[in-house]
Amino acid sequence: MRIGLAMIGAAGGVEPQAIKAIAPCAERLNFASLWSPEHVVFIEGHRSRYPYGPMPGNIDLPLFNPLVALAYAAAVTDRIKLATGVCLVPQHNPLILGKEVASLDQLSGGRFMLGVGIGWQVEEFEALGIP
Repeated sequence: MRIGLAMIGAAGGVEPQAIKAIAPCAERLNFASLWSPEHVVFIEGHRSRYPYGPMPGNIDLPLFNPLVALAYAAAVTDRIKLATGVCLVPQHNPLILGKEVASLDQLSGGRFMLGVGIGWQVEEFEALGIP
């Protein structure tokens, strides 16, 4: 069994020193992977229903761009896999996302895994001007 550690670049894991401490420690403890979630914006009073039960966290949750957070984690680790959990693909220009993903995979020595999703919050897409 391989176990990953979630929430790099979110909540308490957004401080640079937290990533510099957590990522190498997870690698030393033989975690298989580090995962970083994605949302561009949280909407207070959203009408969309979170598909997995009660919405975790709150709208004030600090959250980095997962590719940036994982690139930072890649710079302070050597072996651990790095993954988006998940990347909201429809919210990205596909060519730019492809370039960013390929760059992160190259810089991490092939350790990057792109976990993809389509998103669930209509209000987030509206805020981004995406139908």
